[in-house]
Amino acid sequence: MSKSIALALFLAAGWLLSACNSVAFFTQTPVPPEKLARYELEIEPRGEPIYDADGYEVTLGFDLLAHGEFAYNSVVQEIVQETVYKRTDGSEIRERLTLVEAFRINRVGVNKDDLVRYRLQPFQRDRHYERGYQSLGSGIARAEVYRVVRYYAGFVRDADWTSLGFAHLPGNRDGSVTTSIPRNFNERHQRGYIIDGQVEADDRAKSKFYSMRFSWWRDAASGVAQAQFAFRNGQRPPDEPTWVTNTINAKARSAGAGE
Repeated sequence: MSKSIALALFLAAGWLLSACNSVAFFTQTPVPPEKLARYELEIEPRGEPIYDADGYEVTLGFDLLAHGEFAYNSVVQEIVQETVYKRTDGSEIRERLTLVEAFRINRVGVNKDDLVRYRLQPFQRDRHYERGYQSLGSGIARAEVYRVVRYYAGFVRDADWTSLGFAHLPGNRDGSVTTSIPRNFNERHQRGYIIDGQVEADDRAKSKFYSMRFSWWRDAASGVAQAQFAFRNGQRPPDEPTWVTNTINAKARSAGAGE
């Protein structure tokens, strides 16, 4: 082999190693949001929402496109939900929950526009569903479900991740939303994992919303259960109840003197 060919091969190999190292050794880290590469984060509906008189189901993914390697490792979600049960006597029962959760994102490649794409791990999905409304007793005339989800990029550490990179978190970074869910909410996950970890950094200022609105009622004449459902990408319910609004808009509590 001539010296010129050997030198060319050596240089090519060195360039390849350098190029690989620039990706392989990039470390995701909790930098301030202003130091993040420019990016866009969007949800990806997987199929059409499904609903009937027993409940609803929506399946989503996430797509993050960055102008360079992206420092955060997760998509953080804050779920705020209120369900209002209206009795036949006119009284109401209100069930409320808040949940902070995270999905790990992985680098999947560079597109034709030189943007770096990040997505959930293969086979991971963000599935929203509720069932069992057909079993509501005859004393319930109507049920209204308001679920609003805020999502944004963040860096999460020490969570109890599933093998596909999903975790429940105790709360968001600034403490304005904490996890408070009943034992039967995402029950299978709660049986196998603890609520742990922390959001060390986030770009919550660039958060986006989507929402679900499920209405269930019994027809007064026939007694047959009926339902309506709306999924809104980028929107909150137009008839959002006050508790949902106040919870979403809550600010972190600041400690006073002596606390």
